[in-house]
Amino acid sequence: MHELLLHASVPTARHVQVLSILAGVAAMQPQLFHERHLIYKPTRPPMKAVVQIGGSQAVQQNPAQKAKAGIQEDLFYLHLVEDLVEDAEERGMSDGGAVMDEVDGLSGEGEASGIIEKEHLLNTLHDPLDNDHKSSTRWIFRFRDVPEPGNRRPCTSRLMGDTPITSGDANAFMSAMEYTHTSTHHLVGHRLTHLSTSILLFRPCRPSSSSAHKPEPIDPHTYILQVSLRVSNGIAKPQLMSRGVKELLNLREMLRGVVELESVERGMLDTRVR
Repeated sequence: MHELLLHASVPTARHVQVLSILAGVAAMQPQLFHERHLIYKPTRPPMKAVVQIGGSQAVQQNPAQKAKAGIQEDLFYLHLVEDLVEDAEERGMSDGGAVMDEVDGLSGEGEASGIIEKEHLLNTLHDPLDNDHKSSTRWIFRFRDVPEPGNRRPCTSRLMGDTPITSGDANAFMSAMEYTHTSTHHLVGHRLTHLSTSILLFRPCRPSSSSAHKPEPIDPHTYILQVSLRVSNGIAKPQLMSRGVKELLNLREMLRGVVELESVERGMLDTRVR
């Protein structure tokens, strides 16, 4: 599956204003989202590509043969993602409705601080690698490829995959794949949908040193706006890719003057292990 993306940065001072405009464009109430991302790194080093130099009668393997033989030139960081809002709602902890009520008619800093303070609804966070928690959490196994090179499209394009892990020990699964947990971060913000496009306005956060406190923003002065659209079978059906790009560009035009959505530098989204 392909993912098409555009990004923009939003100053914290404009967070409420932009969120209100996005709610009007999408014709829906913003939905609070809070994801915990566990980052895993392969324990084995990437295999180097062997390039034949000079004449030789040896037969070079094509990419398909290399894949079949288990030869991979690049290795990638992988994520296990937990939806903490959904988990809290199932345990009866979420007051997400109160958050959504306060989004209506936002006009000043008072409401803004009220919404931000409401984002602590998950302030009693468990250890994601705790044995009692691993078996009860519905993880998403997430892979994101490095974006396609060049300027073939006016947006970022990359291969992606999300696979639900509905049972078993997710951490043991990653260990069996020879991946080890290296770091944890959170994404906290709001989600909206416009036609087929997902809109996220969020801040990356680091876990708090105390489980009794909410995650701390890595950059308290900036929010990230991401608009994305997923295209299945985009290689075999290029017309679907064209429709997806057109929808993203139409949304970019609708938001012109509010935020400047653009394709980010390829290296900023590089998920390969170096």
